[in-house]
Amino acid sequence: MNKFLLGFAYLCIYTTPIQLGFLFWVSWIIFSNDYSILSLSTDKFLTENLFIIKELVFKYLWPLKPIYQFIWQIPAIIWIAIKIIISTWLGFYLLKIVKKRNVE
Repeated sequence: MNKFLLGFAYLCIYTTPIQLGFLFWVSWIIFSNDYSILSLSTDKFLTENLFIIKELVFKYLWPLKPIYQFIWQIPAIIWIAIKIIISTWLGFYLLKIVKKRNVE
């Protein structure tokens, strides 16, 4: 269990730069086009830039459709910022817990 938690913690921490890249990409789209911070939803961003990912989610995760349709209506820049904060915090929190378990 400790190895799984340690791996998940590092995954959360190491994906932060990728999420920051998406945050800068969405920011660049917002400031270079006619979108505002609140008008570019995650759905619009995926439809215009990463359509294949959107189609894969629709195809294989259809039981969760109401959940991700709700999430995809949130403005993209706000949703990505929330994901960055939560995943980085969760990674460092789990890392602290796993290291405390290994010491005892």
